[in-house]
Amino acid sequence: MLRFSTQFTNMHLLLLMTMMMMWALVVMTEAQPPCDPVTQYKNKEGQCCQMCGPGTSMSAASKSCETPQCIVCDEKEYQESYTNETKCKRQPYCDPNTNFQVPASMDKIKRVECMCKVGFHCSNIVKECLTCVQHTFCEPGQWAISKGNQRSDTVCQKCPEGTFSSERSWESVCKKWKVCRSGHHVQQNGTAVSDNVCAENSRQHLVVIVVVVSLIVIVVAVGVMVFFCRDSARIRAKGCVESCVGGEREPPREGAPIVNPTNDYIHDELKEPIQQISQDDSRSSLMPEENEDEESQESFKAVRLSEKGNYVVQENGKLYPLPRQESQTHTHL
Repeated sequence: MLRFSTQFTNMHLLLLMTMMMMWALVVMTEAQPPCDPVTQYKNKEGQCCQMCGPGTSMSAASKSCETPQCIVCDEKEYQESYTNETKCKRQPYCDPNTNFQVPASMDKIKRVECMCKVGFHCSNIVKECLTCVQHTFCEPGQWAISKGNQRSDTVCQKCPEGTFSSERSWESVCKKWKVCRSGHHVQQNGTAVSDNVCAENSRQHLVVIVVVVSLIVIVVAVGVMVFFCRDSARIRAKGCVESCVGGEREPPREGAPIVNPTNDYIHDELKEPIQQISQDDSRSSLMPEENEDEESQESFKAVRLSEKGNYVVQENGKLYPLPRQESQTHTHL
């Protein structure tokens, strides 16, 4: 019984010691710092080992955990981050036959992105470009409102009024029409595809302007002269017609009213007899009243009409025009 009790005690102690050792191991494991996820890695023994930096790879012969042997990446290879890999990554191939431009240089720590040639854009919209296609060309008279780039095509629009574009291009711009300088004129107006054409003012051009202005002035002057001369000629023609009609009119018929003749129809050769008749009238006014009837009767018998229809007095074989007052008296008789 005593022997059994001793064996039980020994087994109990052994179990207790095993548990204590296991607890100590756990405590020691938890006390170690964790590995740096960026620059370290854990080896098979559970140790935190140093990795090789960007642009390098770890040599297969490296045996040190803390100071590994690193190799620089070859041409057309790259490594972007810390690694324990033994090989670098290959750079992508930018095929010029698919309109990619060949990179001038390649970085060992960064992946090269293939770029389309100038004037081309990527045909797909995924993250990695596969092929490149040419930009749309704007025709003459249009301009690129949105120029093409690596990811989008060119958008064209018609040139606004007063501007032009004469080239076919994916990056066309509209230019303003030229303004002719002093001493020049626009010989040909601009369009959506062409600029203004200027030409120097020539002397012949000035001569034409002077001739045209002179002709206009002459025409206006002639018009004014014709206007005024027409009115003057009308007045002269009217007087001539009246004069001609008055000279050819027939003697008035008996009992018809006789128009009072004016002094305009008296001939120059009868001016002196008129003065003489006026003097005779003044003398007759001084004679006695008893002789008036005889004189008036004699003068009435001597009065007669001339061929032109005027009243005249015949005395001593000569004809004298009758004064206006006496002519009106005979007219009413």
